[in-house]
Amino acid sequence: MTAAVSAALANWNGAAYLPKCFAALQAQSLQLHEIVVVDNGSTDGSADWLAQRQGLVKLLRCGRNEGYCVGYNLAIAATESPYVLVLNTDVYLAPDFVEVAANVLDSHTETAAVTGSFYEEATDRTIGGGFRLRRQLRMYPESAGGPEREVFGASGAAVLFRRAALDEAAEVVGQVYDPRYFSYGEDIDLAWRLQSLGWRVRYTADACAHHVGSGSLGGALRFLDKPALFQRHALKNRYLTLIKNAPPVLLMEMLGALLLTDLVLWPFLCLRQPLRVPYLLGGIVDVLRLLPGSWRRRRVLQQRSRRGAQAVRPWLHGI
Repeated sequence: MTAAVSAALANWNGAAYLPKCFAALQAQSLQLHEIVVVDNGSTDGSADWLAQRQGLVKLLRCGRNEGYCVGYNLAIAATESPYVLVLNTDVYLAPDFVEVAANVLDSHTETAAVTGSFYEEATDRTIGGGFRLRRQLRMYPESAGGPEREVFGASGAAVLFRRAALDEAAEVVGQVYDPRYFSYGEDIDLAWRLQSLGWRVRYTADACAHHVGSGSLGGALRFLDKPALFQRHALKNRYLTLIKNAPPVLLMEMLGALLLTDLVLWPFLCLRQPLRVPYLLGGIVDVLRLLPGSWRRRRVLQQRSRRGAQAVRPWLHGI
């Protein structure tokens, strides 16, 4: 019999998506044990909408937008079940999504997480929620079709986790995601930690979902379309992930692609968004400010690693 499943969501101005998201959760063929939502200081009335559903939802409120990582850390910590569904508010699950994903976890005890295929409304295409990595440390999405298989990591849009794996991967108790990331890149960081510890991640095309895509930012999927604050976090988090997780031998293997990316990226930003560049360069300052703590975390993670460079090397593709 499948273990109980709790859903953990973080909401930030998701009023346009919550009714449909919750309708899909209530329609699951495998009934959820509980739904926990952390509201990140929403100003669109969505927190009040959630508060009116106290029999259905356990609502936790933050006074301001604490970001994806803090919001989901709080939501996950407030759940109780052996399996935890991490879900974005702009994702609408097929009725059997949870059941299909839970069956995969049941069948593969070494698997930490399962994700499925997403119809991405913003791009009008269907993609796999699992991903590999480019050497420049960008996601390389899995193709939507094909058999169930292992992947490097799972998109945070909709993924079913095994709590035991999350507890082991947490750098600090209650911090599945590194709160210093705020948003963006945290799914790569978590996948790296899970793989390093010997856990696996699987993708199944049979678990289907509809993902609006970057709903909280009005559908701004491309890096250039995102607000400057989120761009700065994305740039900062790329460096933090390498500092924390990359063994020296693997870092040397990736160095060419990483340097080439930076040599192209910053001149490109100077041409396309010159007024933002001074602010975005502050992301480098952020990395330096966070360096002592990142180095401490690195020492712990490298000591705990069971697979070293092999945690990532097989999943690197292209530049």
